Amino acid sequence: MRKRTTIRIITFLSAGLIAASTLAVAGMRRARSLELYARANTQYAFDELVNSVSELSTALEKSLYVTDPALESALCTQVFGRAVTAQQAMGRLPWSGERLENVSGFLARVGDYACTISRTVGGQGGCSEEELKNLAELAETAEVMRLDLQDMQARMMAGDLTMDEVVAASAFLGGGAEAPLAGTAFQSIEAEFPELPTLIYDGPFSESMTSATPRALDGLGTVSEAVARETAARFLSLPAESLTALGDVGGAIPCFCFAGTAGGGEYTVYVTRQGGRVLSALCSRLPGRARLTTEAGLAAADAFLEQQGLPDMERSYHMTQNGILTVNYEHAEDGVLCYPDLVKVGIALDTGAVMSYDAKGYLSSHHERELPEITVSEEEAREKISPALTVRSHQLAVIPSAGGEERTCHEFLCRAKDGGSFLVYVNAVTGAQEKILILLEDDAGTLTI
Repeated sequence: MRKRTTIRIITFLSAGLIAASTLAVAGMRRARSLELYARANTQYAFDELVNSVSELSTALEKSLYVTDPALESALCTQVFGRAVTAQQAMGRLPWSGERLENVSGFLARVGDYACTISRTVGGQGGCSEEELKNLAELAETAEVMRLDLQDMQARMMAGDLTMDEVVAASAFLGGGAEAPLAGTAFQSIEAEFPELPTLIYDGPFSESMTSATPRALDGLGTVSEAVARETAARFLSLPAESLTALGDVGGAIPCFCFAGTAGGGEYTVYVTRQGGRVLSALCSRLPGRARLTTEAGLAAADAFLEQQGLPDMERSYHMTQNGILTVNYEHAEDGVLCYPDLVKVGIALDTGAVMSYDAKGYLSSHHERELPEITVSEEEAREKISPALTVRSHQLAVIPSAGGEERTCHEFLCRAKDGGSFLVYVNAVTGAQEKILILLEDDAGTLTI
């Protein structure tokens, strides 16, 4: 009897220990899961902060060269929106706002000031000299903040700074003694922050804020999977039977999806159900050392696009990244460049093979246009250019508006006194300044923001 009782006790204790161990392991897993979730949320919030501040800085820089009150108001509204987003992102980061009062204060102030200007600039016919001076100082401050945050982001991507160190910075920024790497980085942002301008305005921080249907496919019938497979095979110069069907893809432009191997890489090709046109294609291969010059890559892209049978396409900008030269093409109509009709071709600079193809813009926007009569001459449009800019070239272009409509404009390529390049668009019918873009030019190519 005693032996049986002892066995029962040992059995119950063992079961209890197993149950406790199971609960402990489950608890550890749950804690680990919550830790990973919190870290991912912190990373997302930080990336959102960097992106918002970068877009805010870009909008502020553009606002300095705008002469049209409506566009100035739109840019100031954009600044306000990005400032709000950046503030919300900072609120989700694990550090005290007291130690980052300059950053928090700047975001609040620049957003409120931009909101105020967006409400008043139309009634007063543009920004005053004082407002432009304030915007210039705010733009300088935003640029410092953008560069510092992007430096931190680059260090994270390079592995020199981890999100764990950013999370650990919360204790230091809240008053701890030991300064981790992330805490030191954020202190540097605070220390390097320029003195904010004194803003006089009516606000609480004053010291005295693609086409829905593919036009190019309109009227075309639906194709079968077999026809779409033949289209994808011709695009890749492969036998149709060598392709693997990956199924249907929904969205604004429903497609058939196929996979095939060519040139040592796996290609994924999307063919539209309506009309059977290649929407996009992408190769998984990583290019090796570049053997082709940029000029040779551009020639290869030109030759490939000609094979696709798209008429009257002109090359505009290009950019080289990770061994791939990406070239932008737009449809030209009666000498007017139609930017919505965009096709992008990516060429590997090691072999000259096509790595990517994207015709979403072209298929979404291309149609037979009736361009309006040009009632504002080039000379009249030049008067809308800021005196701080020097015009380098001019052409007529169709650009998309914020509401998805199209505007025929005079496009002026301009140079600022500090060497920066800008594209300024003046409506060729109304004379209003429609849009301004910043050109980023380096050895890799040209980018617009």
